[in-house]
Amino acid sequence: MSTLVYMKMLEQTPAKYDRGMRLLTLGRIDRIKREIASIWVEPGNDVLEIGCGTGTLAALMTERGAHVLGIDVSEPMLAVARESAPRAEFRHMTATEIDQLGAERFDRIVATLSFSELSEGELEYVIGASAGILKPGGKLVVADEMPASRWWQRSVARLVRWPLAALTFLLTQNTTHALRRFEERLDRTRYRVLHRERYLLGTLALVVAEKA
Repeated sequence: MSTLVYMKMLEQTPAKYDRGMRLLTLGRIDRIKREIASIWVEPGNDVLEIGCGTGTLAALMTERGAHVLGIDVSEPMLAVARESAPRAEFRHMTATEIDQLGAERFDRIVATLSFSELSEGELEYVIGASAGILKPGGKLVVADEMPASRWWQRSVARLVRWPLAALTFLLTQNTTHALRRFEERLDRTRYRVLHRERYLLGTLALVVAEKA
């Protein structure tokens, strides 16, 4: 369900983050990361991971033979990531700074549970900037919180989400936002959606899009 907002509290304690996210997503996020690394990332790919967290996905991708640059705004998270994935490169920077990384540099850009932390304006900017730094034919791979497609799923998700959102904001002064009309945004930004899957009553989605 839409309990992903609770991750803002887990980020305060990086050592507990992965365990907490496994619980909140009923183990689905680990399976999604394995799918991303084994299916959507190829050996030799230059990969940018936006919001790398503790480096669990970066480690899987480097084991696959990819060259990974992970970015995150949390220094404590990056410290854990450098231990988890020693063959990857990590930088302390925000998603809105990715345009500084060079035009058409990456084969893949991946983001798991990080786009939902952006404001509407930031998300629009990052989608556009990601297209600029992807090579032609490169892929954007996003797993994140999205509105469920059915009304009853959205109703259940709201009942669960709002109390957690209120508590999280009180403790961290921050929250997350489900990615609304995400595929429409991609269509407007030089992307063609290749693949989509939904989990947890439709509130968690994996979307893969190719730069047109």
